[in-house]
Amino acid sequence: MVGRRAGLPLLPLLALAVLPLSGAGAQTPAAENPFVVRAEISTRSPWERSQVLYTVRIYRTAGARRFGRIRRLNDPVLLKGEALIEQLGTDRQYNYRSEGAESLVLERRYALYPQSTGEMLLQPASLQWIGEDFGFRTRSFVPDAGPERFEVRAVPSPPAGRWLAAADVQLWEDFEREPNDLVAGEPLIRLLGVRVEGQPARQIPELRPGDGPNFRHFVERPEFEDLVTSGGLVGVRRQRAALLALRSGDVVLPEIRLNWWNTADERWETAELPRRILKARAPIGQDLPQPSEAPPEPLAATGWLIPLLAAGWFATAIAWWISRRISADRRVRRRIQAALGRDSNRRDALAGPLKALAAACRANDARKVEEALLAWSRTWWPDAAPRDLNELGRRLGGPAETECRHLCAALYGPGKASWDPDALLRAARRPPPIAPREKPGPGRLPPLWPGKAAESR
Repeated sequence: MVGRRAGLPLLPLLALAVLPLSGAGAQTPAAENPFVVRAEISTRSPWERSQVLYTVRIYRTAGARRFGRIRRLNDPVLLKGEALIEQLGTDRQYNYRSEGAESLVLERRYALYPQSTGEMLLQPASLQWIGEDFGFRTRSFVPDAGPERFEVRAVPSPPAGRWLAAADVQLWEDFEREPNDLVAGEPLIRLLGVRVEGQPARQIPELRPGDGPNFRHFVERPEFEDLVTSGGLVGVRRQRAALLALRSGDVVLPEIRLNWWNTADERWETAELPRRILKARAPIGQDLPQPSEAPPEPLAATGWLIPLLAAGWFATAIAWWISRRISADRRVRRRIQAALGRDSNRRDALAGPLKALAAACRANDARKVEEALLAWSRTWWPDAAPRDLNELGRRLGGPAETECRHLCAALYGPGKASWDPDALLRAARRPPPIAPREKPGPGRLPPLWPGKAAESR
């Protein structure tokens, strides 16, 4: 089931095992473990491509004799089947009181989207923590409690076209100006939007407005937005298109339909934009010119020339009008391409480095992650690429800057430093805007570890 509606409780899972393994110091009894890990899941029999909410909560008991701090909460791992796993927002912390005892709770939520039917196995999230006892530190973790099992159900064949499994789907449209003020040969920007509860924006199918005998649509790249709510992800997809009427008259925009599977009611539904009829008027000043003066009276002997001259004048006027329309259409097309053009070459070039970075992150290979990050940065900043991980981290900012320093320490520092590959991958998928190139000052020193990027220059 995708998401959950108000009033539908989540099905609680059994608490995960919390017996710590022995660390560097003496083994600690399970009763003194300061952490308890529990998980909740929305359903164990989801529909294909529907949303499954997976919530992990860590309870830290306030009265435990042995205190500890969280080192890392490992994400769940898919063992069998195909699914997309997305973390929903950031971690939450709050106090929880039960039966007179108060605990500090750390909560993290995930959204799972099964991509195939049949059995799916998920290794639950596990906790790593560091305990302190009489000045000695022991590194412990909560062992895995066994895989979670799901039985993914197949959705019946859709009526037509692509489909979504969602809790709710809404379509809307808007225009840059009054749609009835449509002029033949002048583009009118039309905005098409889809809002889907229970799906990320990039999983929403493309809306195809289509063309007609007297109009064309020029569609630009869509915009995606993901909103995190109590019911999971809400994806919003927006598409801008330039509507161009080729001539005056009625412009009949056909209806747009999107079939979707209602996971709450378990039935097919259709979201639809109704058909719309617009009136396109002729451009001002493009009517056929009229003669300002009547021609002189011809001689009786040359009366047969009148029809021939009139036909020649009329043919000349028609040819002049057609040539003006063709040149005007070419100018309009150039304006549309300039208005809707995007730097598609640079985005296509990013696909290869992002794929290599994702593979290196999954393999947890620090050296390959560094190479892939620097290769990605040379594509994103072609005129002023970062020369090392530290400079790249400063440009990315936020958690990515910290993880770049940790990765640099793991590669070049003493010992084995820990780093989070997922944070680096998320930063590369959502990079910051490109800023103007900075001119280095005269006293700026080169970085201590220039890396592959500096060696290749």
